[in-house]
Amino acid sequence: MSLQCVLGLMLSCLLGLSVASAEPITSWRDCADCPDMVRMPSGSFVMGPSSSDAQASVGHAASQSLVVKVDKRFALGRTDVTRREYLLFVADSGYDGTGPCITWSEKLGRFNSDRDRGPSNPGRPQSAQDDHPAVCVSWTDAKAYVAWLTDRTGKPYRLPSEAEWEYAARAGSASVYPWGDSATDACEFANLYDQSAHEVYDMGWQAVQCRDAYADVAPVAALAPNAFGLYDMIGNVTEWVEDCYTASYVGRPSDSRAWVWTGGCGQRVVRGASWVSPAERARSAFRDHAESDMRADFLGFRVAVDIDSTQEGR
Repeated sequence: MSLQCVLGLMLSCLLGLSVASAEPITSWRDCADCPDMVRMPSGSFVMGPSSSDAQASVGHAASQSLVVKVDKRFALGRTDVTRREYLLFVADSGYDGTGPCITWSEKLGRFNSDRDRGPSNPGRPQSAQDDHPAVCVSWTDAKAYVAWLTDRTGKPYRLPSEAEWEYAARAGSASVYPWGDSATDACEFANLYDQSAHEVYDMGWQAVQCRDAYADVAPVAALAPNAFGLYDMIGNVTEWVEDCYTASYVGRPSDSRAWVWTGGCGQRVVRGASWVSPAERARSAFRDHAESDMRADFLGFRVAVDIDSTQEGR
């Protein structure tokens, strides 16, 4: 483990990982069809691998840790944006987010870019319902949704930053996974590439040694929430965040702001693993990236909103 990581862990003990146990879970909707939002407690945490993370040396950024202070008041979607919520936006705004979506092809036995798939007919699950997460949604599409939600509610909706996302996913934990250090305990909390999926799909990598009863995409909130009352932070669908992708944490803000470049960037960070993910991608510290126009049946998003002082009672 690097000296930076060791110092980060020591500092986290002094600062406190979070105040989750001290603050009650408060949630609300800003309109009948808006996402259910959960107020996040303020606190601090070590962003990056824990001391027990066996994968900490895999990849440059994945081996780094830093202490991040989260003192900006914000709320996060209790679940990923659902298919119903997203398609309401499409119908109301006339937004055209069509384009090829990477989906599993039964004929080919692999993932394939399919122009006939989209949020209304993603292919996985084969019979998508209103309470499934919206997938086949690019970062650009997600940004259009939060802009529409802001106009509709008058509230400053946005995508979460990478730091906010990891803080919320950890929910006060410092273990490899939010539920502990064992991947075999995942199926109570996370829809991954487990034995249920392996029986239907041969992905070519090792399945998690548990069974959650979902072969592919599950309805939101089908499994247990984390300590912050959030569902599917790990698993089901990988999630877009605001940040531009960088291979290193060196130079990033020590607070929870998104790290973005003037003029924008093509590669954005994605977090959270999905129904096709092996255990190593389910770690709280795991991060990946994708082109901002990429769409896939394992990629969705959840929203964040800033909270001002008049909303403290929520």
